[in-house]
Amino acid sequence: MPAFRELLRPAEHRPRRSSALTVAVIAVLLPALAIGVYLAGASRPGITGLQLAGTGAPRPLPPGTAAAVWWHLVLVLGCGAGGLLGTTAAIWTSWTPRAQTIARFARFSALLTFFAAVAADVLTLVAVPDPAVAPALMLCASAAAVLEFCALLPAGLAACYGIAITLRRCWANTDRRLDRLRVAQEDGQAAAPLEESDFPLPGGTEPTARDRWQRGYQVPGAEPGATGFCLSGGGIRSASVSLGFLQSMRQRLLQARYLVSVSGGGFTAGALQQALTEAIEDRPAGEVVRDPEQAYAHGSVEEDHVRRHASYLANTTTETLTAFGVLARGLLLSLFALFAPAVVLGVAAGWLYRVVPVTALPAAPAPFPAIRTGALIALAVLVLGALGVSLFGRGTAPRNRELRLVLRRTATRLALLAAIVAAVTIAIPVLVWLAYRLPTTDPGVRVGSPVVAVLLTYASTLASILWRKRATLGSATGTGILAAVPGSFLQRLLVIVTTALLALAWLLLFVVTAGTGGDPAALWTALGFAVVLLVVGGIFDETSLSLHPFYRERIAGAFAVRRVRRDGTDLAVPYPSTERTSLSRYGRTGTRFPQVIFAATANLTGEGRTPPGLNGVSYTLSADWIGGPDVGWVRTGALEHLVPPRFRRDLTVQGAVAVSGAAFASAMGRAARWFQVLLAVSGARLGAWLPNPDFVLAAPGPHRPDRWAYPGLPHARRLPYLWREVFGLHSHRDRLLHVTDGGHYDNLGLVELLRRRCGLIYCVDAGADAPPTATTLADALTLAEQELGVRVELHDPWHAEPGTGKPLDTPEAPSVLNSRLVHSPIITGTIHYPAESGLPAAQRTGRLVVAKALLWRDLPYPLLSYAAHHPEFPHDSTGDQFFDDGKFTAYTELGRRLGELVNRHMPTGVTLALSRSGRRAGATVRRSPTRRP
Repeated sequence: MPAFRELLRPAEHRPRRSSALTVAVIAVLLPALAIGVYLAGASRPGITGLQLAGTGAPRPLPPGTAAAVWWHLVLVLGCGAGGLLGTTAAIWTSWTPRAQTIARFARFSALLTFFAAVAADVLTLVAVPDPAVAPALMLCASAAAVLEFCALLPAGLAACYGIAITLRRCWANTDRRLDRLRVAQEDGQAAAPLEESDFPLPGGTEPTARDRWQRGYQVPGAEPGATGFCLSGGGIRSASVSLGFLQSMRQRLLQARYLVSVSGGGFTAGALQQALTEAIEDRPAGEVVRDPEQAYAHGSVEEDHVRRHASYLANTTTETLTAFGVLARGLLLSLFALFAPAVVLGVAAGWLYRVVPVTALPAAPAPFPAIRTGALIALAVLVLGALGVSLFGRGTAPRNRELRLVLRRTATRLALLAAIVAAVTIAIPVLVWLAYRLPTTDPGVRVGSPVVAVLLTYASTLASILWRKRATLGSATGTGILAAVPGSFLQRLLVIVTTALLALAWLLLFVVTAGTGGDPAALWTALGFAVVLLVVGGIFDETSLSLHPFYRERIAGAFAVRRVRRDGTDLAVPYPSTERTSLSRYGRTGTRFPQVIFAATANLTGEGRTPPGLNGVSYTLSADWIGGPDVGWVRTGALEHLVPPRFRRDLTVQGAVAVSGAAFASAMGRAARWFQVLLAVSGARLGAWLPNPDFVLAAPGPHRPDRWAYPGLPHARRLPYLWREVFGLHSHRDRLLHVTDGGHYDNLGLVELLRRRCGLIYCVDAGADAPPTATTLADALTLAEQELGVRVELHDPWHAEPGTGKPLDTPEAPSVLNSRLVHSPIITGTIHYPAESGLPAAQRTGRLVVAKALLWRDLPYPLLSYAAHHPEFPHDSTGDQFFDDGKFTAYTELGRRLGELVNRHMPTGVTLALSRSGRRAGATVRRSPTRRP
């Protein structure tokens, strides 16, 4: 049959739809037929119990054993064939390297299951007529049976998954649905390769750093040499400074090509974009006014609206209670989604131990569990086999690369099976025994006490995360600057302890429910948990369990407004909640305004795609393109039409603002992993899973017979994505990428403008850098040199250090101000682009102007007075998102003064000259190639 001929081909070959469907159907029918035949013909005694008993089996073996073994062989043949077909189907439907590895391990386990079952049956048959050698043979049969049932666990699960997914894709993946992926591929650009295995280079050479630099500049539609603005991250602090800065720099802003925003800077950029967009779905009563020179100007109705909503997360008691209610809901749902599997798996494990007693689970009170000798033999065989194969592989000649690879994979799979055998036969029974040794014998107390303790500890840890205390920064330098910073050692210690206790509680819940032995009451309880888990994890979107929707709505309520003229009066009218601001439409202003680019971070882990500790790459969202050089680019409009409706909420201007500002997330680049795990477990996390552009671009064409197997984008971000956040599983080949705050990659957005080869860059740095040095700027320049080969020569950056400014003249001037004054908050530099940028030699230099949120002596008296009474200003913690009128006014005024200082620092003629040179340079740059699958 054609279906079986497909099995003889390499696993990388995926068959046609009809052949795959035939294989899946046969994989279901063969085990069903074998089970039916076995149940109809087999009689006592039970072969499973005899084989596992080993030397404890009766001598001689009971009458009818031989006949029962023959019937059991029929069962083994049918189920073994079904397992082989099912795991092969799992390989066909796996497209990521991690999924392929798991599916291949499952097929290896299926083969081992079959051979171990046949070996156990043959040894039992030989032992029937000869009682003298029966003990030794049955001991070996016991080891084979233990290996059979332990290897059956991954093989059976993967086979069922492979069969189900194959049937689903054969039915659902119609040509019409897959052709939508082809539409999204038009003009798309694939991810930049890092290794030869990604996209082989001519001659089989490995990519070098310079190759990566060249690909890093391949941004679709970029205009080299243009002027760009970038607004740094920092929550409402940065949004306020950026708003004031752009008010003073409005004329220069209208001459720019790009406005890149990160995190809090995106609040302001998104507000300007929504105030100037021509797209309107729910038209307000009155005339919509779009004036790029007056939108969000100082004293405007838009600015007044933001000032009255500066405490955007919660401004009233009702809003505060709502915020806590959302946090509590996310906590409860996330904990249920994570702990319910412990109950379901524990009860299922207890039932399996009762049906197939590879090790007898202890009951209360009980002695230490008796580990079967056959289990120890099976474990020893696997460990020695893995060690022997590994040593043999190391001794193989280097020229036999294929053989070495096969031996290495075989050794790894044997070691994994050894770990499964050890867990099933030793670890779980011992843990169940230890659970019964707890001081109390009440199962409810055993389960409830640690969970309650963990929740209480978790609550205190959340309090420590939200708590900010005053701490003196830079005391060694004598600056005396105060900032709101989190407690360090104590806070991290509490987070680590709480995370460890949560893990222990999950394990305790699993072993206690496994100790029930799968009794009827426990089975009904597990069934109830499973049903609720399917509803929560299968129907609800994982993002709805987090704070992201609440965060997105609160930012929109404060910053998404239009100016509407009614009866000669201008009003700031908020966007209605029903109006979806799709990025491809609402991201276009139709006025003299730069293109807004929201800089975010796509989190990648465990694959060497990022340097150690960074764990993030560029992911930008704009009206034209979504993606980055490491994940590929797809047109925004095409992606909006491709994704299911649940994803479109985040492919909006308001969604892009929230994703770009997702500072507290379960993946935070350089942040401590312990904090990320806790945020994932708690539901107190931001960020969203968004489509992977490179996955869309890799979809097979219409002439590929295996295109039916391509998974396509999911309809919802279900429970497995929450588990990926907990365990930190973020692959660059997955269908969705976990996208979070742009500051987890570059908190200035500067790298994105350098990637577009801008000739003049204005950068607003409103970060809360602790002196000495501008750490955020230094990190961005280092990243730009590593990723793009750009070198920036700064001019007198030390003039922006606190304490370098001229002291205030009056003797009454507070010393706390003098120690915080800088000579100049403006840092300038010369940009040097490498040849790999594609720019002509004469156009490889540009100018950088960085405006840092610092204090200098020429600031107006009210602002310096505010600074004297608020020692943390202008470095309020990013954790403080509850600004009052005083803070908002002070930070916007500081931004306006920074803009005025830049205007005096750089004459307008310089800007115009650089813009003209940028247009000349842009005509010579090559367009980046488009990858076609």
